[in-house]
Amino acid sequence: MNGGVLHVGVDGGGTRCRARIRDGAGRLLGEGEAGSANARRGAAAAMNAVVSASRAALAAARRPEETLSNLIAGVGLAGVSQTREMAAMRAEPHPFRSISIATDFAIACLGAHGGGDGGIVIVGTGSAAYGRANGSEWRFGGWGFEVGDDGGGAPLGREAVRSALRAADGLIPRGPLAEDVLHAIGGDQDAAVEWVGRAAPADFGRLAPLALKHAAEDPEARRLVDEAAAHVAALIHRLVACGVGRVALVGGLSAAIEPYLTDAARAPLVAAIADPMDGAIALAKQGQNL
Repeated sequence: MNGGVLHVGVDGGGTRCRARIRDGAGRLLGEGEAGSANARRGAAAAMNAVVSASRAALAAARRPEETLSNLIAGVGLAGVSQTREMAAMRAEPHPFRSISIATDFAIACLGAHGGGDGGIVIVGTGSAAYGRANGSEWRFGGWGFEVGDDGGGAPLGREAVRSALRAADGLIPRGPLAEDVLHAIGGDQDAAVEWVGRAAPADFGRLAPLALKHAAEDPEARRLVDEAAAHVAALIHRLVACGVGRVALVGGLSAAIEPYLTDAARAPLVAAIADPMDGAIALAKQGQNL
């Protein structure tokens, strides 16, 4: 592989989309970021986020925008676990030299375990578990904001909003978490109703850090964070029960949630070898050789 080859690895999450460019020798050239890339919200919008993040990475690498057409892309996306969404993404026009698309948890596992056996629990806007061992693979969770994703940022943010509105009604004590959440969604009843009506999962996800921020001082915030951590722990235990011996926590909220896990849930945890963007670059290389 020569130094003229450029790979872009894209980690397309529900809250943000990140891209990394490496040359054929593995040298880091640049990174970039764009908004949500959840394919359930539309293939065109998700691909636009992938392209925007890749353009930003090219700019950081001080490469002209025309270089986009020379990039060999590996892309992991939220919301493509179903056949229909994956087919729509693979049919979507793109500017790259070539593109390989997989789920966000597949690229996370590729990066975390260097292509070897192991499992990952993604704790980002949503949540999911994926593991491989002895030729078998398993996937749990990732059912989406409406009915699942427990432990992820969007459900945690949603529960923070629900709690804040109960506090505003005087049904529970009004602590620091409620104050910050109410301020974030507009400050009064009319504004809150309008915010909730237009909010997407990513909007709820952006409120999750408020619960983590106040967990040490606000009992209600701690309750919500403990509940989220319990959901994450259940995914870890499920992978272990399947025979997955090593599990890496990945995703934007993973480091913040880990301290709230029980000792038993932390026991099988290992540090990820590389992140999902490098896992996506590995996917790009595999796609190139197919």
